[in-house]
Amino acid sequence: MTKTTTALALLLASSLAGVAAAQPGANDCLAPCTIAPSPSTAAIQPVPAVQPAPAIQPAPVVAYAEPSRETTLSATATDSVDGEGAWGAPAGRRFQHGFRLGWTYIQNYDKMGTRENGGSLKDEFGLKSPNMMLLGYEGFYRIVGHSWLNVLMVGNVTVAGLEQSKFIPAASGLIGFEFNRSFQLGVGVNLTPDPESVSHMIAAAGWTPQVGKISVPLHFFYVPDTEGNNRMGATVGMTW
Repeated sequence: MTKTTTALALLLASSLAGVAAAQPGANDCLAPCTIAPSPSTAAIQPVPAVQPAPAIQPAPVVAYAEPSRETTLSATATDSVDGEGAWGAPAGRRFQHGFRLGWTYIQNYDKMGTRENGGSLKDEFGLKSPNMMLLGYEGFYRIVGHSWLNVLMVGNVTVAGLEQSKFIPAASGLIGFEFNRSFQLGVGVNLTPDPESVSHMIAAAGWTPQVGKISVPLHFFYVPDTEGNNRMGATVGMTW
C-alpha cells in the first residue's frame, strides 16, 4: 500500500513539472517576436492623398445706383399711357409749347365791296399780295385718355405781313381731339384787330410726327368770312 501511494505521488509530481516547463517565463515576453506576419497583413495599404480645401471665393460686391428721377418719371408715364390698367387710370395732363412758321392766303383781298366803305381789303390795309408769312408761338394742353383718343386745348398768337412791312397780329383758341398721338382736329375762335370783323371761326387739322423728344407739327387751318375774305394757310414748327 505504501509503495502504491509513493508511485502515485511521483507520477503526479512529474506531471506538474511538465506543465510548469511548458508555460512561458516572464522574460520570454520581452524577446522580439519571430513569428512572420501573414501576407494579408504585411501589405501596407496606400494612404489616399488629401485634397486641398477649395479656396473661399469672396462674395461679389453689388453696386446699387439710385435710379434717376427722369428715368422713373419716363417709366411711370409710359406705364400710365400704355399699361394694361389704362382704362381705369385717371386722365393724364401734358403741356407743350413751341414756335410756329407758316403761310396764309386771303381770298378776294382785292375785291371791291367787301368792306363797309365799298372798298377792298387790299386798299384798306395797304396789302401788296394775298400771300403772307406767319410767325408765331403756340401752346397746347393735352388731356391724356390712356387710349387712342386724347383731348387738346390749343392757344396761339401769330403775326402776319412782316414781308410786306405790315404787322397784323391774330390770336386763336381751339379745342379738339388727338387720334393715336399723331393726328389732330379742332375748332375754335380767331381774333384779329379788324374793326369790322373782330372774331371768326377757325378750323384746323394736322399731323404731328415725333422726332426723339421733340414733336414737329404740320397743321392746316381755314378761317371763313361772311364777306368772302376767307383765310387759309399752313404752319410748321417744333414743340417740346
